[in-house]
Amino acid sequence: MIDYNKFYYIFPPRPKNAIPPSELNEWDDNSMIGQLKFNGSNAVIFMNGKDVFVFNRHGDRLTNIDLDKDEISKLYSGSGWMVINGEYLNKSKKDENSLTFNHKLIIFDILVYNSEYLLGNTFIQRIELLDNLFNKKESEKEYLFKVSENIYRVKSFLNGFKDMFDGYTKIDMIEGIVLKRKNSKLELGNTTDNNFKGQIKSRKATKNYKF
Repeated sequence: MIDYNKFYYIFPPRPKNAIPPSELNEWDDNSMIGQLKFNGSNAVIFMNGKDVFVFNRHGDRLTNIDLDKDEISKLYSGSGWMVINGEYLNKSKKDENSLTFNHKLIIFDILVYNSEYLLGNTFIQRIELLDNLFNKKESEKEYLFKVSENIYRVKSFLNGFKDMFDGYTKIDMIEGIVLKRKNSKLELGNTTDNNFKGQIKSRKATKNYKF
């Protein structure tokens, strides 16, 4: 761990390598954690108990946010800086009830806590930290934990990845699954290419229209 005592942008971990859904069973070997992939905008949230900055994965301020700043601020705990990574749903996609599920934040990782940059922490250690900070309160959706009215945490699955994919990608706002190696350690996020080696993604097919 190193100290994170003042704001600077951190590129979030992101999968680059993709596999077809037919290969998901090959990764179901107890070494990975599966999280559903939502169709929104990656959000990196920087908080220090006073300021709240929300950036996208490119290092720019995330626009089109219609989520109360006070609700985001209530995520903060501890002291110093806290940096959380999630998906902000802003594309008017629909849930399993064919209802628009928009302007919601879904948390899936934490990068800084108590001004400690969690370098060297494994992914499963960071999930356990999120469990301790936000608990595992069930929500109206079986695949999400509830944090507040418009903020959720994605559930993490240890097996059954192909069944997850087949079942949940029928939902409009869920575009696939990301598999993250349990013991993959967080590296310095100073470029977009860091922290991708411990992750793979599998996405549902999309229609390409040619005119």
